[in-house]
Amino acid sequence: MQIKAGIALINEDLEIIKDVCIEINDEGIIESIGKGSTCNNYIGNDNIIAIPQPANAHVHSADNSFPEYGIDKNLHELVSYPDGLKHKLLNSLSYNKLVSGISSFYRTAYSLGLGLVVDFREGGGIGCKASKEASKDIKDMDIIVLGRPGNDFPNNCDGLGISSPIDYDENYVIELSRKFKPSMTHIAEDEETRNNNDFEIAMKSDFNALIHGLYLRNDDFEILKNKNVYLIFCPSSNLWHGKKFPPIDLSLKYNIKFAIGTDNASWFIPDVYREAYQLLLYLRLNQIKGEEIAKEILKSLYINGYKAVGVNPKIIKEGMPSHFLLIDGYSSSIINSLNLYNSIVKRVQKGFITYRVDKNNLIKLN
Repeated sequence: MQIKAGIALINEDLEIIKDVCIEINDEGIIESIGKGSTCNNYIGNDNIIAIPQPANAHVHSADNSFPEYGIDKNLHELVSYPDGLKHKLLNSLSYNKLVSGISSFYRTAYSLGLGLVVDFREGGGIGCKASKEASKDIKDMDIIVLGRPGNDFPNNCDGLGISSPIDYDENYVIELSRKFKPSMTHIAEDEETRNNNDFEIAMKSDFNALIHGLYLRNDDFEILKNKNVYLIFCPSSNLWHGKKFPPIDLSLKYNIKFAIGTDNASWFIPDVYREAYQLLLYLRLNQIKGEEIAKEILKSLYINGYKAVGVNPKIIKEGMPSHFLLIDGYSSSIINSLNLYNSIVKRVQKGFITYRVDKNNLIKLN
């Protein structure tokens, strides 16, 4: 199979090349990336943009069964374990209803072109089992299910995902995080948890990634820059719940690796493109701008979200399995952009994603 594109983002550096022919062999491997003139029996045209499949590095899929619940309540009332409204609603669901809601969420993520979803699942091993059942018909989108302590944990779980290090005994958190990889936790989501030393416990526990980090201090970033730990930012969620905007500016200043998530499915569809755009807008508001800034945001989608959980990024590269998206560059105007990285962050959205390519399969999305 040959794919012709006017522009492609290739290799892990997301190099921009123009007028390309991507040739995929019978095993679904990218055999060559050449000039467009080498294509002879192809799909696509000069207005197509070929981009990698992004990762959504943090979701709570089970919330999809009760969208927009508790809009009059604060974050603590909604999600605190075990008495938050969320957990009461989860406990009220039948197992089949739970699986159905998760499955619907995963299908939405697939239709948005995601290559990876990292899912925090409540309910111990039973919660992880529900995700495995919900994903059994999803092909070519990786789903990493991070469970938390509970009934039948760690069966069916791919790693550990806990609400906060201060929800458990410190030594137990350290033991869990070092034993079950990948491991993630929410951190510094409000001032109270930060003041209760959630960051210090997380640093002792060797988590692979920390989620939110809204109230991290400058000294914390000094510590983080010497650690191989990722920050996961969910800007829409933080704004919806009346918290701070994620510290994307400090992450860039201290060269901290970051990725992007959409958080709870009850309030947000898994649209990481929208989250990336918000990060770009916030940085511009703070006079941090340019093509290299937009490129770093794209790397958070296409590279870092995968590496945070030890998965190979689904990049467009010779010798790699074929997993990428084809964007309508004409309708989105990306094809004529003078600043392509900024344009891709701002203009890629569901309506412009025409196909997802998975090995030898071409799946029409719009």
